[in-house]
Amino acid sequence: MKKSTQPLVSVIMPCLNDGAYIEEAVSSLREQTWPQVELVIIDDGSDEETAQVIRQLSFPRIRVLHTDHIGPAAARNRGIREAQGTYILPLDADDVIEKTYIEQALAVMLSHSDAGVVYCHADLFGEKTGAWELPDYSLKAELLDNVIFVTALFRKADWETVGGFCEDFRAGMEDYDFWLSLLETGKNVYQLPETLFHYRIKPASRTTRFQRSYADVQETYVRLYRRHRAFFQKHSDLYCMELRRNLIDQLMINKKLKEELEDLGGGHTAESSEILTMAADLSDPLIRYIASIRLMKPKLARKLEFLLALKDRGKKLIGRK
Repeated sequence: MKKSTQPLVSVIMPCLNDGAYIEEAVSSLREQTWPQVELVIIDDGSDEETAQVIRQLSFPRIRVLHTDHIGPAAARNRGIREAQGTYILPLDADDVIEKTYIEQALAVMLSHSDAGVVYCHADLFGEKTGAWELPDYSLKAELLDNVIFVTALFRKADWETVGGFCEDFRAGMEDYDFWLSLLETGKNVYQLPETLFHYRIKPASRTTRFQRSYADVQETYVRLYRRHRAFFQKHSDLYCMELRRNLIDQLMINKKLKEELEDLGGGHTAESSEILTMAADLSDPLIRYIASIRLMKPKLARKLEFLLALKDRGKKLIGRK
């Protein structure tokens, strides 16, 4: 049998108790227009129901590895070490991709020798739907925060060069650390202009737990900076100017929020004073404020439902696109 000259792409799929979703993820891989795809599932200690679903999955080229609660970063590393493909695409077991994603991403990778990462636009489904409104990729955006989701194409050789995903990031953000590592090698990022990735929002996940933990967020971003200090310092002007601009945004949005609350209360009424007191010292005033009033004063929360849209309107209020 003649061996194919088309490069093999290995899809790396960690799975922990996602038996209700994994068939949908695998189905999106069966529909891929790129013919050379290998699926490596890492069952990271799933319950028996999920294990049974995994055993029944069918795919032309599939391997299942078994680990014991080592976490997503370590599970991906294990899968990539075992992968036969030249190119790697992580895909979580509860997400799906469009049928041309691999083909389009690979075409960019093959035509740009400097490409280290190729990804696309994305949307949300599940508990929340709509566009995933991440900023388009730019170096200044990535310096400030991660704008690249983990389901992006890269070379296995580059993964080996940077030492894989750092397994110290147990709470999350190991993908951000990995992309920074690739950028440090001089590789570039390319973004496809189409929505080809669909990210499932569940009632609870590792991401939601991370975002709700101040200690985890603080510790993670400190670790990220320390691991990539030289890269941040190399681009210090760009980084510092973007930090300053975003700080001004937050200050101005906070000011506008207070003004709208004062208008709502008709001046310094007891109710508006109480609202302002609750919001005054919060670093993210809208989200924390709404969470507080929904728990403490549900009737007031219903009256102030318009505030849910205020964060999205914030930049418009201060004249930023």
